[in-house]
Amino acid sequence: MTNDAAIVATTDGGILTLTLNRPDKGNALRSEDCAALRNQIAAVDGGGHVRAILIRAEGRHFCAGADLVSANADRGKPRIGHMTRGLEVGAHGLISTIWHCPVPTISAVRGKAIGLGLHLAVVCDFVVASTEASFIELFCKRAFSVDSGGSFLLPRLIGVRRARQMLMRGTPVDADTAATWGLIDETVAPESLDETASGRAAELAAGPTFSLTHTKALLNNPPLAGLDATLSQEAASVEATIRSADFKEGLRAFIERRDPVFSGT
Repeated sequence: MTNDAAIVATTDGGILTLTLNRPDKGNALRSEDCAALRNQIAAVDGGGHVRAILIRAEGRHFCAGADLVSANADRGKPRIGHMTRGLEVGAHGLISTIWHCPVPTISAVRGKAIGLGLHLAVVCDFVVASTEASFIELFCKRAFSVDSGGSFLLPRLIGVRRARQMLMRGTPVDADTAATWGLIDETVAPESLDETASGRAAELAAGPTFSLTHTKALLNNPPLAGLDATLSQEAASVEATIRSADFKEGLRAFIERRDPVFSGT
């Protein structure tokens, strides 16, 4: 276990659980918190014992966004380019690392997910939310533009018009609406959130994670050249996955009429 008071990391049953642990601050993320999360996730290479990642939070809220107060405390006039550099090593680096993470990722959202916190949740492959959760973009209310992948993630998940409502008007979205729109996967009763999210993580960790890595890459990074390039990319992934131990186990299980037991290799 790693516990630096802000991020708690535990590993059990092939699942790396990362818990945001600043409940008194709404789990707002400082640059060092983003770096801590990023380092934990970047260490997962898809070939080790970690086969799924669950991101959750302590307290009432999932994440109130970036901790701008701490980030700007006692700071004088910023140097040109400081924001770009800060985002690269902080929020942007974290979101990119999750997007490219080779194993399935799941977020469990309770309370508010705001700005960076919203993007941290929905960049994960699967999102389970409490029925009391809400998703809010406050960039327009603070007079600065969206960051941490929001302009990419939201239109991709819910379409440009709904993304405009959230990003340009600050329209809050409740959990049921988020599920209907496709911003998240499912809603559950607050008392069932951790159990349900852990169950989803266990299901994915027990799956054929080698092939899931390829499927995730195909979904997240489609080629720009269209169908033919996609077919070529899919063929390369099929070629790789049919040589895996999991594929052979899946075939044996089918022949033997039993459930497969995947190893992730």
